Formats: sequence, C-alpha cells, structure tokens
Amino acid sequence: MDQVDKALEALKFHIKKEIVDNYFADRVYLEEEVALLQEEIGAYRGDADLASRRFLAFYEALGADAAITAVTEILGLKKPPFFQQYQELADTVRRELLRPYRRRGWTEARRYRYLVFDVYEDLQRDAEKLKEQYDKIFVHLRLLNEDIDKFNLSYDFGLIAAQIEAMEGRQEVISGTPMMSGEREELSTRMRFKRQKLGHEDLPEIPALPRLKEIKGRLKEVLDRVYQH
Repeated sequence: MDQVDKALEALKFHIKKEIVDNYFADRVYLEEEVALLQEEIGAYRGDADLASRRFLAFYEALGADAAITAVTEILGLKKPPFFQQYQELADTVRRELLRPYRRRGWTEARRYRYLVFDVYEDLQRDAEKLKEQYDKIFVHLRLLNEDIDKFNLSYDFGLIAAQIEAMEGRQEVISGTPMMSGEREELSTRMRFKRQKLGHEDLPEIPALPRLKEIKGRLKEVLDRVYQH
C-alpha cells in the first residue's frame, strides 16, 4: 500500500470515527434535554398539586354552594375546578385548609370577605405562575422536537451507510453477512430518537384567573349577598 492509499485509509477511518463520535455526542445532548424537560414537568406537577389544594381552600373560604356557583361564573369558568375532590373531603380536613390564613376585620362579614380575598390572591398568583411554567415547557418541547427531527435526519442509517459504502467502493458498512433491507430498516429505527409528546394527563392545565382588582367589585357583591342569607 503506497502513501496515497495509506492517507486515504486514514481519512476514511477519521470520517467514520467522526460520524460515530458526533452521533453519540448529539444523542447524549438530546437525552440530557429530555431529562431536563422531565424535571420541569415534575416541578410543574408539584406546583399544580399545591394549586389544586389552594382551590379547595378557596371553596372552603367561600363556604356556600351558591357562592361557589356565582364566583365560578365571575371567573369565566364552565365548572369549578377540583370541586368534586373538595366535596369528598371530611369536615375536619376542610377546616385545616384555612389554618395558614389569619382572620382580619372588625365584623364577621368583613372577616368572611377578607378571607376569601386573601385565599383568592394566593390562588391567582399560583395560577399565573403555573401558566408561565406551562408555556415554557411547551416551548422547550417544541424546540427539543425540532432538534430531534434534525438529529434523525442527520443520522439516518440508510443515508450514512450509502455514503460510507460509496467511499469504501460498495463494501459493507458492517462487516460480515450483508444486511437485508429489513435489518437495515430495524437498525435505522433503533438509531432514531423518539419525539417527545405531552398530554393533559402528563401536564394538567390550571385555568388562568383574573387578578383580584379586576373582579373585586363583583366578588364583593356576591359575598355580601351570600353572607346576608
């Protein structure tokens, strides 16, 4: 083998090594991004659980089904979220929901109103934070899937094999028995990275809520009317 042949063999070796090295480096990057996405989802689900508990506290603060129905309409919701879960709670558990809140106001009517306002403000902040997290997760998901599509296009085994075989003079990419088309397809499938998907069961959505100042007047009217009855 002369010097030119040796140089060509060395070049072929380095080209194939670079393909392999790049493949695994890019795959590790995608695996790390998937792990990061799962961490974000886990954090979101934890915060969503806290927000759902805050909804239960809000219903307990409202106290009456009539108030819950009226406030649900004010908030523009078709039905009160997590209300069935609230109905299934024992009375002793319901009372514990409001333990963190300090009662303020000179009269029972004011204490009732301020308690609802305080719980709602916490609930609205929770929902607002979750909406931001929800949107960021889906942006991350979209960008990740774009990278996955690029990866699968760049490392299509059939294309890589054809390129190497042309470079090798139609020799088999993998030594030994020539691969059948079905085997090539199976290997190509195994080399592909699976696109990520998220459904409602993976990422429960908490409804967005208006800020207290936007509904305070109407909310006060409902609370005053309910309290009087």
